[in-house]
Amino acid sequence: MDSITRNEARKLIRDAGLGDSLIKHSEGVARRAESVARMLASSGHILNLELIVVGAILHDIGLVGPHGLDHGKASADLLEEYGLVSIAALVREHVFPLSSHLPLEAKILAYANLTTGPEGEPVDYEKKLGFLYKIAYNWRNGKERFLALKALDVKRKIVQEIEELVHKAMVGS
Repeated sequence: MDSITRNEARKLIRDAGLGDSLIKHSEGVARRAESVARMLASSGHILNLELIVVGAILHDIGLVGPHGLDHGKASADLLEEYGLVSIAALVREHVFPLSSHLPLEAKILAYANLTTGPEGEPVDYEKKLGFLYKIAYNWRNGKERFLALKALDVKRKIVQEIEELVHKAMVGS
């Protein structure tokens, strides 16, 4: 993995200018992602826990500058500039995944992001997806609307997959 600790990642987002609310969100996503990753690891899944947690802390760093439609790509591009290539690969598709064929670590990040609110609190992913669908349907640019709706369908599949894995880990099957 790229050589950066959790505390260095926290310093990086503060130094980059991420606001307090986004930092709280990122910390909440990191807590959620770590919890899910530990549960899945305990049931036999091979995961890079530190990559997941550090990636969760850094997943929204691209919001500090111009990012256009996809701040996941902007975050990944910025992380690559810092030499954090593995983390960049993890966060690149957390906003617009166009396929559910992602590494499990990336799916955990997407899941944790969808189940964490703006202040780091747990949220119902169905409500969050419903809100995001309303936004996507109202986009005027047809291509962007199509991409956003497709990404939301992929996110729903990812959430369902992670929920199923978590359930299996909890019941021990």
